[in-house]
Amino acid sequence: MQDAHGADVRLHQLKLYVDNHLHDRYLAPPLTVVVAVLLTAWVPVWQAALWAGLELLAIAVYIAVYFRFRQASPEAQSNGHWTRRIALAHGVHMAMWSSIVVWAYVPGNASSLMFAMLVHVGLISLTVVMSNPHRQLLFSDLLAPTVALVGPPLHDGTLFSLGLTALGVFYIALMLMVGLKIHASTTETLVLRQRNDALIRELEQQVRRDGLTGLSNRAHFIATGRFELERAARYRHPLALLMLDIDHFKRINDSYGHLAGDEVLKAVSRVFEDVVRANDCLARLGGEEFAVLMPETALDPASAAAERLRVAVSRLRCELQEGVVTPTMSVGVAIADEGGESLSSLMRRGDLAMYEAKAQGRNCVVVAPAPAARLVA
Repeated sequence: MQDAHGADVRLHQLKLYVDNHLHDRYLAPPLTVVVAVLLTAWVPVWQAALWAGLELLAIAVYIAVYFRFRQASPEAQSNGHWTRRIALAHGVHMAMWSSIVVWAYVPGNASSLMFAMLVHVGLISLTVVMSNPHRQLLFSDLLAPTVALVGPPLHDGTLFSLGLTALGVFYIALMLMVGLKIHASTTETLVLRQRNDALIRELEQQVRRDGLTGLSNRAHFIATGRFELERAARYRHPLALLMLDIDHFKRINDSYGHLAGDEVLKAVSRVFEDVVRANDCLARLGGEEFAVLMPETALDPASAAAERLRVAVSRLRCELQEGVVTPTMSVGVAIADEGGESLSSLMRRGDLAMYEAKAQGRNCVVVAPAPAARLVA
């Protein structure tokens, strides 16, 4: 679980990194053109144009990789794959920018030295601001501009140049500390957000789910039932309701104990989950009473589904420490195939049909008659 949470955090960090760098598509091309123009002070125009062309191509490539990453909506398991792709694509861009030191730096020329160092000080600053969400990529992005910043003054070998090198090293160290501090804060925020999301999901589950069986609870069933009844009336679709009750459940509790009864409830619930369709609403209403709401389902398929549920439960053998329990259940089927009926009315008809099944000897299915208004009509 810890590894899964860590992978999710790293994926979020990669997404933040990509979102930050997507702004490059607006800023990097004009900056490239400006730097290329300045490069003409030390190199021929065709060389400056060549550098600009290669850099613009590198920008286009890594921006395309970023968009593919966003479109792919990757899972946490593919984090390593995308990190490597992004590191390669963006690394080429960083190498191209840092190659300015090769194009523009002229040994012994103070203006070219200042130009090269200024470009890379700015590049390091932007890298820290934009790459800090992802620690691994922050380090890889800083590598090329760091070498390009401290390399020229070291090459000169003068005392002043060595001072510039020391200044550059201290600046890089400061920026790295800032970047790591922001990274730590971002990671902490992501972890807290992840925990909050997990708590919210857990609370939502508690609000909608029965604590013992994990099925929908009565409140969620009522809300879903009202919505489905309105939808069925609007589109003139039939709606089926199955009311299910475990037979002689009080006898099970009295004979084996309430903990054994709970185990029977959970076993029966698992059978329901295996048989009931995914788009139906299956709920525990309370005690040993369950319900299934079946949208767009007429009488014949609803009765067939009720019979499948009854047979599946009757085949169940609950092997408990106190003994073996073979539960059965009685099922009432009610159909709402015309608008205007309330959920309470539909549930009442289903209940009456279920009690009629118990009166007929239990372990059977009974279909409720149509509402009184329809019978009169």
